[in-house]
Amino acid sequence: MRYIFLAIGLGVLIGYQGWIRERGIRWNSRLQTVWLLLLIFCMGVSIGRNGEVVRSLPLLGGKAVLFAVMTAIGSIRAQQPSAVQKSRL
Repeated sequence: MRYIFLAIGLGVLIGYQGWIRERGIRWNSRLQTVWLLLLIFCMGVSIGRNGEVVRSLPLLGGKAVLFAVMTAIGSIRAQQPSAVQKSRL
């Protein structure tokens, strides 16, 4: 857990100090999107490989599936810069 906080803290420090130029910030945004999609893909593979989870999907109900899908869509959308952010780049 401390490695997670260390990584976040180091990222905040680097971002706050402005040690990364604009080109690096654009690359950072692209990398975030790629790694997020890879993480979501890996989670899907894990769920698909777990037969118990797949079998219990009908029992979970439509609300749980809808919640999971909307969470994934929200996560992906949050990684896409808005028009305001694009104009700054």
